[in-house]
Amino acid sequence: MSTKQLRLTLSALVTVAILAFASVQTTHAQSLGTGTFQPKFAKYMTLHPNARQLATARHSHLLTTIPFWSSLFTFQGNEYPYQMVGTDPTTGSGTTVVPTELIGLKLTFADGFVLDGSTKLKPTLNSPIFSKADFKSGHTQYGDAIQRAEFWTYVQKYSKRYHVLLGHPRVSTISIIVPAQNGLHVKTQSGIDVGLIEINWFDSVLQGIMAAKQISPSTFPIFLDYNAFLYIGNPSQCCILGYHSALPFNKPNGASAIQTYAFAAYADPGLSSPNFTVSDILPLSHEVSEWYNDPFTDNMVPPWPIPSAPQVCSSFLEVGDPVAGVAFEVNGYHPEDEVFFSWFARQVPSLGIDGLYTYLGTFNTVPPVCQ
Repeated sequence: MSTKQLRLTLSALVTVAILAFASVQTTHAQSLGTGTFQPKFAKYMTLHPNARQLATARHSHLLTTIPFWSSLFTFQGNEYPYQMVGTDPTTGSGTTVVPTELIGLKLTFADGFVLDGSTKLKPTLNSPIFSKADFKSGHTQYGDAIQRAEFWTYVQKYSKRYHVLLGHPRVSTISIIVPAQNGLHVKTQSGIDVGLIEINWFDSVLQGIMAAKQISPSTFPIFLDYNAFLYIGNPSQCCILGYHSALPFNKPNGASAIQTYAFAAYADPGLSSPNFTVSDILPLSHEVSEWYNDPFTDNMVPPWPIPSAPQVCSSFLEVGDPVAGVAFEVNGYHPEDEVFFSWFARQVPSLGIDGLYTYLGTFNTVPPVCQ
């Protein structure tokens, strides 16, 4: 399906992890029917032709955004430039702390049902997303642990004290009324109440919140809801667990800025499909790690086959999508495995910890080139 057919209006590339509910039944006047949603894992969609504008803005000395570093790799004679959050791990033991906002979304649907993301702010703050825990690559936050493990060869050789951390976030709650034409409250066959919201309307709301709060482009805002997922166009095209995006804009003095941000649902256990495990912080861990590795959502790599649909190719450096739903346990939470840079760059051996191509070792070799 083309992006034109999808009629999407978001302002960047987003990667969406799709979760299937078994026999979703509506509790709202708008009927979804009682059919079974088919499992879908990762999709890659260009939602707006902004990448060229982003690339131009990034090279301006007047740019305001989160701290990032740039490099490139070569494969089969082609150069692939990329940008990642923090500092280059080959240049020393720099520690980067990115200011963060954590915004809980209290959602009220047309039937009066409320899903309150503010109830999941404390568990999220206590999770490895923000609180340090034990990982193979050190006692640190999840995102930092993945980055250190991903470039472990460089970390051990050049920068053993290398870190890229999320700052302790400023926490707030925003109440949102979801009109009937833009979302609904449903109940799964197992009796779990969930919300479904149209992604384009939802993203416009998030952009309005960032503008109203005057969030600095040097800050990383994270929007968190509870058991509410997104759909594309109509509810049968659900369920998007999260996305990360980058919004470029011009400042009054002629300077440029890029506001990076992410959304994720805090999910109850029991919403998984047979091949996709989701619980608590898994959606957020997916988006945070992808933001670390592709903050401006335009890092391109040699095409690789999507594991759940090998006939489909992707050219985006999105580290969560090849292993979407592959979870592990840390202090009672369930973050996701992530794919390392070396897998996308076809580097042999891998730069990753223990020579691995994902944190858990889900893949033991580079992917074939996808046509």
